[in-house]
Amino acid sequence: MNARNDFGKLAAVLAAMAVCFAGCKRNEEPAPASGGQSAAPSKPAIVSAEKNSFAEVTSKLDPGGNLYLYLSTEQFLGSLSNGVDSISNIVSSLPNIPGTGRDAIGKIFTVLDSLVKHSGITEVSGVGMSSIAREPGLYYNKFIVHHYPGQNQGFVWSLFGQSPHPLKVLDMLPETTALASSMDFELPLLWTNGVALARSVDNPEVNSALDELPQKFQQATGLDLDAACKSLGGEYGAILTLDQQKTVTLPLGLQSLEIPNPALCLIFKVKSDLIFDRVDQILNENPIIGKLLIKTDEKGLKMRTVPVPLPLPIELHPTIARVDDYLLIASSDSIIREMVAVKSGQKKGFKSTDAFKRLSQGIPESANSFSLVTPALTETLTQIQQTSLAKANFDSGAVNKLNQLFQGRTNGGSFGVNVNGPEGWEGIANGGSQGVQMLVLPAVAGVGIMAAVAIPNFVKARATSQQNVCINNLRMIDAAKQQWALEKHKQQSDTPTMEDLLPYLGHGDNAKAPVCPAGGVYTTGSVGEKPTCSIAGHVLP
Repeated sequence: MNARNDFGKLAAVLAAMAVCFAGCKRNEEPAPASGGQSAAPSKPAIVSAEKNSFAEVTSKLDPGGNLYLYLSTEQFLGSLSNGVDSISNIVSSLPNIPGTGRDAIGKIFTVLDSLVKHSGITEVSGVGMSSIAREPGLYYNKFIVHHYPGQNQGFVWSLFGQSPHPLKVLDMLPETTALASSMDFELPLLWTNGVALARSVDNPEVNSALDELPQKFQQATGLDLDAACKSLGGEYGAILTLDQQKTVTLPLGLQSLEIPNPALCLIFKVKSDLIFDRVDQILNENPIIGKLLIKTDEKGLKMRTVPVPLPLPIELHPTIARVDDYLLIASSDSIIREMVAVKSGQKKGFKSTDAFKRLSQGIPESANSFSLVTPALTETLTQIQQTSLAKANFDSGAVNKLNQLFQGRTNGGSFGVNVNGPEGWEGIANGGSQGVQMLVLPAVAGVGIMAAVAIPNFVKARATSQQNVCINNLRMIDAAKQQWALEKHKQQSDTPTMEDLLPYLGHGDNAKAPVCPAGGVYTTGSVGEKPTCSIAGHVLP
């Protein structure tokens, strides 16, 4: 009886173990994947023990492209103010610092601490970047500077505009636009915070200069500084056009290059005619300019143009104009007329082109700034670069490598905007450059432009230097000939060799024959003739 009970208990235990084992096995083994293979068990995700904005930032980025980056900054930037205090305490505790120096150091760190606290930089919780090919050769790039909702009290979140708005400057771009940009910038805000920081140093000289600044500004411009600042509308821009129908000659060292005719216009949003009227007054009061001044007063356009009575390769008629809410300062009245015609719909602008439609895909129409580089600019810069390098007599292989380095993938142009949103700044752009290249290409383009200008001029300077050295050598040879003829009693028709002249070229027995730095060959000639060099232009006056 006891045996049967023991056997029953054992059987029950074995049955329970079998059920448990079967159940555990079913839970541990995932369902077979397609093809009859079992998928690897997933590892539990690690949850960050520190707060970060990964989810908020990455939700605005585009995965699956060639760049995807997130960097949390709130741990570092959040303690930046404490770091400034710590450094201040360390520096202040250093020995052998006089009392006045210690006070000055303390004031400097006080200003830095105030700047950190009031700028809003400590509110940056993270940054992110992504880049994905929208189509072959066209990349959709994003750059995020994030803060949590409501944590945007620092002035950096207002300095470059607050609420996004329609980009009206785009509506004025001529079809010939090569480069254009516009950005919000609150100058009064910068001025107010800058003055407050400067006065916090409590330096008598600084305070005196700030007290005198309004009066000096009044004397220099005839305008009240506060009124001038308040007359500005907080938006500034520039437009560069390249007219393919007209060309100008661009000097490139010893050579020249024909490029499309350029024109430039600076743009300032204003709230009144204060600045325009003051400039108009100054122009009219000038006895010479006043007689040449061309005045235009039309509906929606007030313009003053100063003709330049000089033969110049480009059209240069300095012009100031008021068009609706914008003050324009341009290289000529022609570009302003063009912009007004585009704005009124009388002429097609760059927004109507296929190039802009391609570059503006997925770009918000309301923003706080924009930047546009059109194919016309990249093509012109490439032309200048290639021509200048070719004319500099560089090795063809080196020229090709330089072209590849400088060109990158910029020929399609680029268009991007910056938006100040409820959770920070978002930069969104389309361009022929991907991710990291967007950060590097401005520097590369700058190097390319500098090379285009500097290399030919370097070649010219080198050629001039070589010519001057050679002419000096010819003078030495000629002087040696005269001394040789005098000591050896030679006639004007006698011709010495270079070896005959070595003792008269200085340095005694160690004298060496002069060498042309450009590789030319010297001919001493007779006593009555000037020595010559085989290089053209290397001639003794």
